[in-house]
Amino acid sequence: MKWTDQGYWKSLLFYRQSVIYYWLLSAWYRSFTWYAAANPGISHAGMLNEKKSEIYPLLPTAFLPPTRFLDSREAALDFVRGMEFSFPIVIKPNIGLKGIAVEVCHHLQEAENYLQKSPRSEFIIQEYIDLPREFAVLFYRIGNKEKGISSFIEKKYPQVIGDGVSTLHQLIDRHPHPYLQKNRWKKYYSDVKMEKGQLKCIHNIGNYAQGASFHSLQGEIDNQLLEGILSCMDQIKGIDFCRLDVKAHSIEKLKEGDFKIIEVNGGKSEPLHIYDSNISFIKASRDIHQHWVKYTRVVNYHLSKGFRLLTTAEGVRALKQIKQVVKNKDK
Repeated sequence: MKWTDQGYWKSLLFYRQSVIYYWLLSAWYRSFTWYAAANPGISHAGMLNEKKSEIYPLLPTAFLPPTRFLDSREAALDFVRGMEFSFPIVIKPNIGLKGIAVEVCHHLQEAENYLQKSPRSEFIIQEYIDLPREFAVLFYRIGNKEKGISSFIEKKYPQVIGDGVSTLHQLIDRHPHPYLQKNRWKKYYSDVKMEKGQLKCIHNIGNYAQGASFHSLQGEIDNQLLEGILSCMDQIKGIDFCRLDVKAHSIEKLKEGDFKIIEVNGGKSEPLHIYDSNISFIKASRDIHQHWVKYTRVVNYHLSKGFRLLTTAEGVRALKQIKQVVKNKDK
């Protein structure tokens, strides 16, 4: 039940607290679209309606898996039927939210089924990054004055352990994560008896809304980590407040700059460490406050350089498109 899940209540805390900050800052800046100044290289700073097809071209190819943008279902189907990429592949909507409609496809039939059923018309297709650990790093930059990391977590995929009695489907049904789409994932596996101690990863999508858990690595934030991230971010212009979702062999390799980017999220990025069950609600609330303090400092820097804010009408149009994404999330 989501009502007993700490992550559910922390998500409410983040969004309720953020709404208060939004209106207070809107009054301060005398603009409803003040947030857009944080990332001049992305429409709406990535706070609303961010298109992955806008972001990926800004990223250094050395840090990316093979990636293609397809602007229609037909083009995407043609691509997967004759592509040079190797399976498994990841297909995601060009405009996404909280991992909605992200799918790992292991063969052509899965990819065709996904694309034929999807209500969306623009897609990003990538080779699956086969590295063992997934991390999220929240990065901010205030010109050349200050660069830092405010949140660092590892994402753990949902898994079950055999007890020598229960079948795989029974173990999935008993998994405690409230957002794990159990009926969906049971279709992928035969209902076999699991040996005692046998480990089975249910899926490898690092999203809380699909059953992943987040584990704080705040104690690992240091100059080495910052230098590793800067090996990528120093090559990127126009993105100064973002969360990098990445894969690497280890924390040490990540600190050496040896990692691959799954995607980069803009202004709507959350400090994901607050969802660690060991982080108290008081600590989470304080960190949310600091999150917005850093965000506004980045905004102030770009406004001082003459950044033009969006009109209210432009912001409203983006909101309508985001509402459509959410409406289609289960399709």
